[in-house]
Order: sequence, then C-alpha cells, then structure tokens
Amino acid sequence: MVKQFYQTHDKEKTKIYQYTRYKPMAATRQLKQQVTELIMNDDSILKVIAEAVSTLIVEKLSNEDTIEKVASNISRKPDFVNKVSENFAAQKDAIKQELYESLQFDHHELKKKFNDLEKVCNDLRNTKKDLEWEIDSLEQYGRRNCLLLHGVPESCDSRREFTDTKVIDIINDKLDLDLDKSDLDRSHRLGRKINPANQATSTRSAKPLPIIVKFISHNIKSTVFRQKRKLKGSGFGFSETLTKRRMEIYSTVSQHPNIESAWTLDGRVIALRSDTQRKVFIDSPSDFYKLSN
Repeated sequence: MVKQFYQTHDKEKTKIYQYTRYKPMAATRQLKQQVTELIMNDDSILKVIAEAVSTLIVEKLSNEDTIEKVASNISRKPDFVNKVSENFAAQKDAIKQELYESLQFDHHELKKKFNDLEKVCNDLRNTKKDLEWEIDSLEQYGRRNCLLLHGVPESCDSRREFTDTKVIDIINDKLDLDLDKSDLDRSHRLGRKINPANQATSTRSAKPLPIIVKFISHNIKSTVFRQKRKLKGSGFGFSETLTKRRMEIYSTVSQHPNIESAWTLDGRVIALRSDTQRKVFIDSPSDFYKLSN
C-alpha cells in the first residue's frame, strides 16, 4: 500500500512540474503575439521603434573600432568583392557613355557659342568697313570744290608768295577762262617747303610743291577741271584731291595691265580697258573684278 502511494504521489508531482514548466512558455508566446499585433497595427509605435533602432545603429557605426571591424569583415568576403567588381563592370559602359554624351553636349554648346561669336565678329568687321567707307565718302565730299595745281614754280620767300594770283593767271591764260580771285575761296602750297640749306640732303623730289585750290562753288571747279586737257605740254596740270583710300584705288587701277588709261571725276575712279575699250567705274576694292572680267 505504502509503495503504491508513493508511486502515485510521484506521478502527480511529475504532472504538476510539467504543467508549471510549459505554462509560462505558452504565456510568453501569447504575450509576444499580442505585442506583435499591437505594434503592427499602430504606425506610431513602428515609427518610434524604427527611430530607436536607427539611433542605436548610428551610435554603433560612429565608433571607429566598429567601422574598422565592419570594413575588415566586408573586405575579406570574396562574394562582396566579386559583387562590387561585377556591378562596376556592368556600369562602366554606362558611365563612359554618360561621360561621352556630357562631353559631346559641352562640345556642341561651345561650338555653337564660338559660331555665334564668329558671326558677331564678322558682322562687326563688315560694319566697320562700311563705316570707314562712309567716312571716306564724307571726307571726299568735303573736297568736292578743290583741285591740285601741279608744276607751278615756288617763290624763294613762301611767306610772300601770292598763290591766288598764280592760279588765276594760269587758268585764264592756259584754259581760256575768265576767272578772278573772287572765284577762289583760298589757295596755298600743299606740303612743307624745303630749306635751301638742306636741299642737297633732302629726299624729296625737286618738283615744286602742288598748290591746293578751293573754289567757291562746285560748278566753277568742274568748269576748270573739264578744260585740263589744254594744259598738256605746258608743264602744268590739274588733278582732284583724293583721300588716301581713293588714291590707293586710283594707283592700283592705273597700274593694272588691262587698263589703257585711268582718271577721276568727283572722287570716282574711271578706267578705260585696253581689250574692250570700255569704261569701268571703280568705287571700292570690291569693284576690281571689273578690270578683268
């Protein structure tokens, strides 16, 4: 009886032990399940937990020893190195293409800006030429009443030389015109007179300085200039007063092998072609093609 009692008592103790052992484990699982459901159903709790975890991770990674350990562990993993190499190789062509397209874009942009600047420079250059010719035309127009008289001997004392008288005498005697000093605005020698003491060492031609004559009107100037042929063989001669640019044009035209003769009229260069005996008018270097074509 006693033996049977103790056996029965031991079995009850075993049941009690097993019940008390597994009951807390079931309760823990149930508690975990409830907590999980509570967290998953409440976004605010999830946000707080995520911030707390992030802060903990940052604090851990801020430690230099931790960083070195992580880096060392990662670098020793061949899978990670291979993966990085594969990713870099896969993106290499894409990076090269992107860089090439960027450089191409910059090249096209720079080329466009260069072309725009070149166009602006060409426009400014053309405008400058046009303005220079307009200024030259105005300067030539200001000389429309003037002529140069060549071949008149110079007086020893230039301060007492009455050029008006000499000009009127030559015009009336040689051109058979009837002018007086009132038809002249002014006249004077053009250039610097050579001192007789320096005559031997001077490089200037021994020809007398021309006299520039300004008439009171363009009509009188034109009348005199139309009669200049009568001065041929007399040692005297009339020519128009040209600007530097127009003088260069006249010199080029008169020396052209296809030109028989050249002259000017109111600042305009006129040439007679030897091959066609046709007159051509040269107003600027852009008209030089008329000398041959």
